Amino acid sequence: MKTPIMMRASTGLLLVAATAMHAAPAFAKDGENAGFYLSAKAGAEFLNDSDFIGIQAPEAGVPGVVDGPAVVDVDFDTGFSINGAVGYDFDDGLIKYLHTRVELEAGYIEADVGGGAFNGGDQSFGGDISNFTLTAGFQTDIVWADDQKVVPYFGGSIGIAVVDANINYFPNNGVATAPTFGVFGSETGFVSRNQIGVAVKASDRFDIFAEARYTRTGDLDFERRFVAGGADGFSADVEDDIESFGIGIGLRARF
Repeated sequence: MKTPIMMRASTGLLLVAATAMHAAPAFAKDGENAGFYLSAKAGAEFLNDSDFIGIQAPEAGVPGVVDGPAVVDVDFDTGFSINGAVGYDFDDGLIKYLHTRVELEAGYIEADVGGGAFNGGDQSFGGDISNFTLTAGFQTDIVWADDQKVVPYFGGSIGIAVVDANINYFPNNGVATAPTFGVFGSETGFVSRNQIGVAVKASDRFDIFAEARYTRTGDLDFERRFVAGGADGFSADVEDDIESFGIGIGLRARF
């Protein structure tokens, strides 16, 4: 985990959110929805297949071919996501019918490994991958009536993510009974997210919403390691992006 990067990025995100919230009185009109809110949501996450690609450079005693390809294809089972956010609703926007909100959100995604292959071979896979995110962004509500109860919205955000990979596998030849290789590591990367959704005003304070979102975390580097019989030897640096599509429901409370 690249702690200095996380600290600088987290500080920057907090400053962005604080600046936007401090500027709210200059933009917000008097309205029942203007002000701060908290939200929480949970849902299912569908991760795209990953191709962790690198060049083999095995340490002494580690099986492999120097300068040979290292391509670890990984399939994921359906995972889950949980998210919490603090935001400010301006209850108005620069364009008619588009009302702006700003949010600072923390989220977590986890999925088990469903299968895979190394260099196109026949292996058995297991393990999991997780993604913790901290993002800041804008949401835009589509509002065309003062007494509107169902409000569509869309938005996007950027931030940092910490991805933990614990992916292991072994030849599926009836000989190995424990993992012999794996893709491991904890890596910090840049994350971007886009979402669309619809909210239903349950009361003056509470909204219930459903949302679909796409999340991409890029520039991630991990290690393929030889772990048979308690060994722990380096085999190759491998890299890929982590992309996922999620759907979920949540609750938003104004205060």
